[in-house]
Amino acid sequence: MQTYEVEYVQHVTYRFEIEAASETEAREAAWDFWETLPVEEEHNYYHDAEERYVHKVTLKGGK
Repeated sequence: MQTYEVEYVQHVTYRFEIEAASETEAREAAWDFWETLPVEEEHNYYHDAEERYVHKVTLKGGK
């Protein structure tokens, strides 16, 4: 058996609500929210995943 490093890619959609006075403010607040959200909490906002594929497979330690 050999060990391979696999790069798996998927386009994921997350949904959450933001209260704001305008669409511009909502977009800015959404960025601020998402940038400070701990990775371990992202699953709370998961909605859907599409375009799943294995992007790259590389033999570890291979030449």
